[in-house]
Amino acid sequence: MNILIYIIIGLVNGLFSSGAGQLLIFYLVYILKKDTQKCREFSLTVMPLISIPTFIFYYIKSNIDLKISVILIIISITFGFLGNITMKKINPNILNLISGIFLVIITSISLWRIL
Repeated sequence: MNILIYIIIGLVNGLFSSGAGQLLIFYLVYILKKDTQKCREFSLTVMPLISIPTFIFYYIKSNIDLKISVILIIISITFGFLGNITMKKINPNILNLISGIFLVIITSISLWRIL
């Protein structure tokens, strides 16, 4: 069962380039009942690794601006590091609430654009 979930998470990452980390955290925290902060740390470790093949594929097949990509990678790493330090100081229930709020906002914006 875990392998199937991980395959789905990998497919979501490849297809949409977002949301897979949230899916992974949801599965680990709410289905497997793992510690929220450990799951977020795990997600922050795993998601960049499974994003590398996706980036390479899109870079080869598309016209991705490498300069902009490098700038975004540097910014993401910097603020990811700062976020990781901050995350350890926030109550796990608050982290889940903030994460849920962001998901609702992003989903609402996406639905609004479709309609």
